[in-house]
Amino acid sequence: MSPELEIFRRSPTGKPKSKHPLVFVHGAYTGAWCWNEHFLTWFADRGFETVAFSLRGHGGSGGRELRSLASIDDYVEDLEEVVETLGKKPVLIGHSMGGYVIQKYLERHSAEAAVLMASIPPEGLIASNAMMAMAQPDLFFHMFWLQAIGPHTLLRERLGRAMLSPDIAEDEGMIYFGRLETESQRAITDMMGANPIFLTKDEAPAMLVMGARDDEIIQSELIHHTAKRYGADYALIDDIHHAMMLDKNWEKVAETILEWLQVKLVSQQRSKGNKTAA
Repeated sequence: MSPELEIFRRSPTGKPKSKHPLVFVHGAYTGAWCWNEHFLTWFADRGFETVAFSLRGHGGSGGRELRSLASIDDYVEDLEEVVETLGKKPVLIGHSMGGYVIQKYLERHSAEAAVLMASIPPEGLIASNAMMAMAQPDLFFHMFWLQAIGPHTLLRERLGRAMLSPDIAEDEGMIYFGRLETESQRAITDMMGANPIFLTKDEAPAMLVMGARDDEIIQSELIHHTAKRYGADYALIDDIHHAMMLDKNWEKVAETILEWLQVKLVSQQRSKGNKTAA
């Protein structure tokens, strides 16, 4: 039996712009709270139903005592459970590990569209970890210790600079950092090659792959690689770090997603209308 999941929902204000709800999937070490800071209300104010949930063992969801045993397939099951409550085909938006979970979900399910933000690529973490170890060995070891001991004070300065811009890392960043938690070791092993992605370009929905140009954790080269693999639209955002939904220029990220959704959802609706007319 799946644990009870923490779910945040916002209804659209004003006239809804889309019948497709936006479902946000968080990354490793965090919870649904990261979307609740800005994105849920921002998109609801622009006419979208928005939903974010904490994966099992994270945030306010159940299963914390077994978190270290949770697999990527378990996280996909959590996403399946949330989508089933909607009764509508969703737009899936995932950050980092959340993007990996969405890719696994799409192997067996459809979605109206998908947005991968600073997402782990389909081949997993090996390339990003190798690039980090060579270019930022101090960050590589701090990430190792985050998994080993959690958000210890000794890790805040370096990890804060990787996650957030310097001018907010000392303010909101310290609050955010304190809310981090260790990730499932099994899920990390899955992303190191034990549970690879088999989603193909032909199976993928309309997709936007976006990242931070100077991301030290999921490097821009890997963002471009993921977009190329899926034939997806591609965007790199300047002046922002890995935690794209929390950093100072988060609204630039949200606006990029909104502009893309407006074009894609309208064009897809027209396409469906033309097929119906034919």
